[in-house]
Amino acid sequence: MHRAFLLFCLAALPVLAQPTASQQKSLDGMFAGLEKAGDRLSARDLMKYTLEASVAGDSSARVGQALKQLREQQELRADNPNFGNFRWYRGQPEVRDRNAVEFVCQNAMMLALGYPGKLPAEHEQAFRILMKDAAHGCLKQSVKPSYTNIFLMKAANLVLLGQYLDDQALVGQGRANLREWFEWTKVNGITEYNSTTYTGIDMDCAAQLARLATDPRDQQSGTAILRLLWTEVAANWFDPAKRLGGSHSRDYDYLHGLGATDIQLAANGWIGAAKPETLTAETSGRVWIAPKEWSDTLRNTVPREVIQRWMSGPGDLATHWITHDYSIGTCGTSKAFDDKVFAVHFAGDRRAPMAYFVMESRNDPYGISKEPDSNGHAKTLHLRPALATVQNKDRVLLLAADNTEKPKHPRPVPELQGLWSHLVFPADATVCYADLSPVAVGNIPGDKAVFLRKGTVTLAVRFIAARKEWSANQRLPVTLVRDGDAVKAARLSVEHGLGAHPGMGLIAFAAETAVTPNDSDFATFARRFETAASDLAVDPAGVASLTAGPVDSPLRISLDLAKSKVLGTGGAAPFPAGRILSINGLDPWTPVLDAELARP
Repeated sequence: MHRAFLLFCLAALPVLAQPTASQQKSLDGMFAGLEKAGDRLSARDLMKYTLEASVAGDSSARVGQALKQLREQQELRADNPNFGNFRWYRGQPEVRDRNAVEFVCQNAMMLALGYPGKLPAEHEQAFRILMKDAAHGCLKQSVKPSYTNIFLMKAANLVLLGQYLDDQALVGQGRANLREWFEWTKVNGITEYNSTTYTGIDMDCAAQLARLATDPRDQQSGTAILRLLWTEVAANWFDPAKRLGGSHSRDYDYLHGLGATDIQLAANGWIGAAKPETLTAETSGRVWIAPKEWSDTLRNTVPREVIQRWMSGPGDLATHWITHDYSIGTCGTSKAFDDKVFAVHFAGDRRAPMAYFVMESRNDPYGISKEPDSNGHAKTLHLRPALATVQNKDRVLLLAADNTEKPKHPRPVPELQGLWSHLVFPADATVCYADLSPVAVGNIPGDKAVFLRKGTVTLAVRFIAARKEWSANQRLPVTLVRDGDAVKAARLSVEHGLGAHPGMGLIAFAAETAVTPNDSDFATFARRFETAASDLAVDPAGVASLTAGPVDSPLRISLDLAKSKVLGTGGAAPFPAGRILSINGLDPWTPVLDAELARP
């Protein structure tokens, strides 16, 4: 059975023939890109080319050049703590992004174990030496289980490196890391939750383990991870827009919420057939066709309320309400610079803009301008303010504040341009007041509610506070801005301050979604929403208390603005203690985790 499963796995990987004309053109382009990259030549791209070129049968000499350059970017000083790792970019004098070794080894193991015999024979010894040293780099890289994608990548890499190098110590460490992740997840949930990019990478890691490992226990671990991930994706899937709904951990696509997870979704037919150019040796070797019983029932259950824990703090929850017409989701607090903490999805084109909130410092509300992060990667990143949300089905309350002058202020880039809060929404939405009068471009009077109508769906928003100084009652203007057709989006924005030292800023708003197919339904909904009470108080120590909503069922937030700590919330849907995932009250994750942790 052991051998039969291995043969099945290897047979399942496509064995590409000699390069066709189109393949050769693609490989020529990849190699030309390596030659032109200069100081930005990346170790990840070198290994990716080695994989693709070897499997397709490209020039052995060019494969040798790529491996030689990869070896030159490997840290080989025995006394260096990063021994075996790689400089992500050739121009970096030292290893900066320690994740480089994981991405290199991931593709290296796909080549060695997924396409055995495809690496030109004259390079096998050099490749093996490269991997033997890289295994040290994997072992030395310190990663916490909360760093979901890299922790899973490291664990899978160690198991497969140990298999390739015949080193049981590596296999044992990989298995220990996998168990640690299952134990962590049983208590905390998946930290990089519902990510448009990193959920796909997690799936890649698990699929590679399930397909390439020779020991059934490792295959089962990979399959268990895949089941957890596909359950999460199915729970948060908004089928009327063919994309992941709700708030997202680590979402680089501000406007649309699309990313690397699309490769797995396309392979499973959720968003149409994958484009042929995306099915490279790299991607084809990792796609996993999930059994329909993992997802179909969840996807077809509408409406549904999804609540999931992603850490153990009081605000470390994500809540998502999905209907046939819209989905609305929030993250209870912000952990990373690239979290999307509030998101509303409308039915229609999956590449149409969603509605989302962002507090940022780069005057880049749509996430278009990229800047290098601390590792030298070009990204679009926002701030990590003190933030709390609370949600009950279609009602949301959000409070966010930042003080850019506080010591050790967390920021994605060294130089700030200002401090802004934005609620972005599709440009084709009608923007009106409760009396149906249109909202003109410019400042919105006082704290009047604004209604964004798209099709039969209305998103109501009322800015309870828009401030510079946290405790001051002076109100900053909320402005409707239309930036043209290029982004197909508009925004409600608050400018808290300008320049490299913009100071403080605070924003609080209530939001609610409803289906309003006619003006009468809209008027009823708008009148109820606009007349709901609200109150915000900030004490001298910087502790904020926010309340909004009907008297009999208000939403409440208590947030320590100075310490960026959620003290408590009220009015949310109940979430049982000890639960990490609830889908309409059901818990599909715990049985999978219990079964995995019960295995010897």
